[in-house]
Amino acid sequence: MKNKLFLLAAAFCLGACSQGLKVEVSNPTAIDRDDETVEIAWDQLAALKGVTPENVIVCNDEGEQVPSQVLFRGKAEPQALIFQADVDGMESEHFTIGTGIRAAYPAEAFGRQVPERYDDYAWENNKVAYRLYGPALETSPEKLITPGIDVWVKCTDKLVIDEWYAKGDYHHNYGDGMDCYKVGKTLGGGSSVPFIDGKLLLLPHNYQTCKKLDNGPIRTSVELTYAPFAIDDTHTVALTKIITLDANQRFNRMESIYSGDFEEFPVAAGFVRHDVKQTETGEDWVAICEPASDSKDPVRDGDIFGAVVWDGAAILPETEGHALAVKNVRPDEPMIYYAGTGWSQGGVDDMDKWIEDVNELKAAVETPLQVIVK
Repeated sequence: MKNKLFLLAAAFCLGACSQGLKVEVSNPTAIDRDDETVEIAWDQLAALKGVTPENVIVCNDEGEQVPSQVLFRGKAEPQALIFQADVDGMESEHFTIGTGIRAAYPAEAFGRQVPERYDDYAWENNKVAYRLYGPALETSPEKLITPGIDVWVKCTDKLVIDEWYAKGDYHHNYGDGMDCYKVGKTLGGGSSVPFIDGKLLLLPHNYQTCKKLDNGPIRTSVELTYAPFAIDDTHTVALTKIITLDANQRFNRMESIYSGDFEEFPVAAGFVRHDVKQTETGEDWVAICEPASDSKDPVRDGDIFGAVVWDGAAILPETEGHALAVKNVRPDEPMIYYAGTGWSQGGVDDMDKWIEDVNELKAAVETPLQVIVK
């Protein structure tokens, strides 16, 4: 039956691809761009008669359907269509958007709140996994309040969050990865907080609410709100964070919006420094390599790599026990940076490979793929 459905979908795809909207995706850089997400606003598909989120498909130039996802961003109506493309340096690839039977794309990005573990919010893709700590943890026996992001290292393409929580033993590596990263009351692996008078202002509460905006197969994103808190004797701010992770990528897009009666103040984003082996910096980025920090055998459990990329930020590689990027924010203006991780047993062999990944991310952010819909 699956084969018949696949053949039927392929047949519909071939027909749709001969009649749909043509899309040219160009790479204006010399760096090969692999598995990069292409986003097209939904209103650009208006010329495609009868298109709906349920029947829109994307085909490559060989007429083969490629995975796609309709974004809703937490709204009732579709907002955009995304798919991923491989485009060599200074080259172009061609796609067609049509209507037909959407194939059953395997999920490569996923996130959810975990009420069975004190309201953790956990998210992952086929390369990396993370979690933040929720409101229930504040009154648990652990009583941990921290803005820090926990890093779960993976050496498998499969999604592991549900399996690891169900097993309840994710500090042990059963062959696909583990949690061997220590967070405590820090920024952990890539979080951000106000940086007042040269000090990290750790938030007084864990996230207050969470709302999934989109959830696979290509992109997972969540909106987190925090209870208002004081940044000094006269100013209180509210904070909303949106975290987005796409399939095949190691970096999260981190967006924060601070609201309140203030002009501007500095915010720091970064990684806590454990027993750091190596630190590298560049324009707008800082990267570190350290052994597994929550492990009885760090040599066995390998090295963890972390990096923050933030356009226009000041880089402070050793400050407040962290590797930081710092930049001023203004009321209600989105603050966007990128934070990601790698593992020596999960595809990032050494610091040279990690810096290569950082530079590829930086190129993608600074010079996005060019998309023309005809």
